[in-house]
Amino acid sequence: MYTLWLAALLCVPPAPGQDAARKIVALDGFHNNESKMKDHYQWDGVRPGGFSELGKVLVGLGAELKTIRERVTPEALAGAKVFIIVDPDTPAETDDPQYIMPDEIVAIEQWVRSGGHLVLLGNDKGNAEFEHFNQLAKRFGIEFLEETYPKVQGKGILIAQGAGSIFEGAPEVYLVEVAPLKVSSDVKIVLADHGTPIMALTQAGKGKVFAVGDPWVYNEYIGYKNNRAVVTNLFRDLLQ
Repeated sequence: MYTLWLAALLCVPPAPGQDAARKIVALDGFHNNESKMKDHYQWDGVRPGGFSELGKVLVGLGAELKTIRERVTPEALAGAKVFIIVDPDTPAETDDPQYIMPDEIVAIEQWVRSGGHLVLLGNDKGNAEFEHFNQLAKRFGIEFLEETYPKVQGKGILIAQGAGSIFEGAPEVYLVEVAPLKVSSDVKIVLADHGTPIMALTQAGKGKVFAVGDPWVYNEYIGYKNNRAVVTNLFRDLLQ
């Protein structure tokens, strides 16, 4: 029922003259398009690895949901307020992984600097593609380190407290096995653990870039600790 409702929502055209008021959140379904788990980090994914619960949060904030299933171009990004790139595919996840190419990086950077907001949700070592993803992230002073944090035996659970407006009234987040970040001096670290950067936010021209080395708020964990409240605060800010 939710999938049908979501499909209907995506097909509703805007009223004439209301394009400027639209708050479109576009999800990258091209570089993350796992043939072995087709609903993984997708709006219509209702299983633990899906983003259906995140979709509900965004719709509650007045957003429209969109999926881009082609190479990223200025035309594909036109009208989007926020663009989410999550967990780019590796050969272990799909037979034909699509890597982020230089012309796509140019298009995304120009879109951000013109006022678009980019959300980069990576993954830890062995679970995401790093080389091409980092070619994009480095344009904004951010690098995903090909590691797994925290380094522990068994499941690496991280519970940490952040600072800044997105953690207002919701200080504690829950993450599992993340890629830590390396950031330039002008990038704001909004969450760190024992000095290791975990979440970052930076201004780039008229736009913003948020990064964390984990898909973080997929269905399985969005309800843990203050995750739902933090991601609500984040997207409320990005959709203003």
